[in-house]
Amino acid sequence: MGRRKNVYLGKRVKDRGKKGLDEVVEVEDIVEAILSDRKSGRISRRRAASRMNLMKLVVMRDRDFKGKKRERAIKVVDEGIKKLKKM
Repeated sequence: MGRRKNVYLGKRVKDRGKKGLDEVVEVEDIVEAILSDRKSGRISRRRAASRMNLMKLVVMRDRDFKGKKRERAIKVVDEGIKKLKKM
């Protein structure tokens, strides 16, 4: 098996805990950063949607997110997707 690689979806979001995405708070921060970038016009709706989908995929596959932690993180991303659709 190959080495596990870290995925970074944002440069402005502070990394908490271990290196890479491993906390629900980081997921919340990244989702808010994506929404903020979309609202300010820095990124297109399509790019924002792609980043949200990638975030959901990463959370679903990441071993750091298990059980309730995974459910909470997916819920955060789903709520972000709903907010994005309303923009």
